[in-house]
Amino acid sequence: MSGFLDHIIWACDDLERGSRRFEALTGVAPRYGGTHASGLTHNALVRIAPRSYLEILAPTGASTGTEDLWCRLARTAREPKILTYCSRSSMPLAELAQAAEAMGGPTPKVLSNGRVTPEGVRLNWQWLAPTFGDFGLAFPFFIDWLDSPHPAATAQNPAHIELKEFSVGHPQAQELQQTLSKFGAPMNTYSAARIEFRLELDTPRGTVAL
Repeated sequence: MSGFLDHIIWACDDLERGSRRFEALTGVAPRYGGTHASGLTHNALVRIAPRSYLEILAPTGASTGTEDLWCRLARTAREPKILTYCSRSSMPLAELAQAAEAMGGPTPKVLSNGRVTPEGVRLNWQWLAPTFGDFGLAFPFFIDWLDSPHPAATAQNPAHIELKEFSVGHPQAQELQQTLSKFGAPMNTYSAARIEFRLELDTPRGTVAL
């Protein structure tokens, strides 16, 4: 497992249904996290490691026709599924943007986002989403939590749950792994016919694969 994994996005078109599904599988109830600054998506969180969490992501309501990519992708997930993941890097986001450009990809922008937790704590972060056409959503986006508390550090699950394995499947697994290492965020990868993910959690109901 990579120590650079920040969080995994488990997308669903309805947050309540996705949260109930997760609790039914694991015996652990996700904790509502709040609405993103765009107002388009909200989430529920489960801490799975000291600095890692699973994010159940869903649209906040009916389609408006002006949705961002995350909202559109979550809306297609009638059944919850792993959409992608987020990493921390040993490099600042501005350097990651330069590295992406040097490797022949489009120059990504460092963007800002935020949300207010149900406890009234304001979280602010910056993020970067380099795109490499062959990797698609098997390639993560990157985050800097700035001065905000990390969600995994503040979320207390009602029962024990722990990450056992997370790895990324892709037809070009070795190239993906090498590229991630160049971005200062190594990750376990494996060869697969298409993009897929292996996630195993140690839960009150035993080992659960999502």
